[in-house]
Amino acid sequence: MQESKFRSLAHMFSRLMIAGTFAPLLQIIWIPIVPAESRSVEGTYKNFALGYSIKIPQGLKGVTGDQDGPERGVTIPLASGGEIVVFGEPNTLEWKSPEEGMGDWMGDRLKRPTCNSGERKIERARVGRLNGAKGTLTCGDRVLKVLLAFRSSAGPIYWIQLETVRVHQSEDEAVLETVAASFKLIRWM
Repeated sequence: MQESKFRSLAHMFSRLMIAGTFAPLLQIIWIPIVPAESRSVEGTYKNFALGYSIKIPQGLKGVTGDQDGPERGVTIPLASGGEIVVFGEPNTLEWKSPEEGMGDWMGDRLKRPTCNSGERKIERARVGRLNGAKGTLTCGDRVLKVLLAFRSSAGPIYWIQLETVRVHQSEDEAVLETVAASFKLIRWM
């Protein structure tokens, strides 16, 4: 009888230890995950954390706040079904110029098996008042046009990307050029 009490007491103690050990883990697992809340943007989008602003073209709405982590930019859905994405980020690969960054970025895309017959083109471009690089990657009927600009001093780098189809390329590129021309550096915090 004494042995059975001891066994049940030991069993209860081990259960409490297991529960105590895993309780924080269970709390983490059971805490509901709250999705990021997106918001609509019309007019001017300002990102003070990364020090830039752009104008959303009239008649269009940007969407932001839908990504995990800090807010880096805005997505502008287009009537054609394409989209323009504008964002800033640290220059973690320490590219020396927009052309170097664009070359690396496009080279990575061409290595992927989803686009074996892609064409690539890189040229100089203006992004607001900044000098930058423009790259175009065509794969089948899909077109990806990307602009990359750096601040004149160290700091974030800025991307403006258009993803569309060839049928709508010219009309969507006109919107991309409008957004790129409106790009301004603002005081970052």
